[in-house]
Amino acid sequence: MTPEPFPHVVRRNWWSRDTLRAITAEFPPYDDPRWTHYPMHQERGKKAGDRRLWGSQTTDWFEYVRSRHFVRHLEQMTGIKGLVADELGGGMHCTGEGGRLGMHTDFSVHPQRPHMTRRLNLLVFLNEGWQPEWGGCLYLGRERQVRIVPEFNTTVIFETSARSWHGHPDPIAGDHLRRSLACYFYAPRQAADELQTTTIWQDENARQVG
Repeated sequence: MTPEPFPHVVRRNWWSRDTLRAITAEFPPYDDPRWTHYPMHQERGKKAGDRRLWGSQTTDWFEYVRSRHFVRHLEQMTGIKGLVADELGGGMHCTGEGGRLGMHTDFSVHPQRPHMTRRLNLLVFLNEGWQPEWGGCLYLGRERQVRIVPEFNTTVIFETSARSWHGHPDPIAGDHLRRSLACYFYAPRQAADELQTTTIWQDENARQVG
């Protein structure tokens, strides 16, 4: 994994393109009332879909990335032992015109298992032909040191901690849908873990001034 601005890896064409296209086809329309909406302005336009919205291809994919076989692969890649796939968060994500996700660090305490801390995020983008000028690029680092275009079959895996600032703060321009899959992974709490019980959002006004 690349160590800066925090440990992460970007993989291109890691998955079968046919499989990802089949998953993309299973995404509900953006105006489908079953999507979960987020009320905060930092998450404007973002929608999420859990297993109730998944078709067969999406379900099979999540079962695989949550499997012990795949989790062992992540442990070997990252050096983090005792990983367990989250069954609550993640899922399908979809953001439309004007939508964004402010820079933030994630909460670290599992909502049902307080002895487990969040250690990894895995994101897979499903957007064929995405152009950077459409917005929606994923940034890593408090100063946005790394920019990742959410192009089809791009996978990003990164360690989550109090310094793993990330988001796609630039609003999506035009009639484009930014689609992705997300899966999170936890591990038993260590004495040195820095715990965050809530998501911490970057002060965007302070950033603009400074």
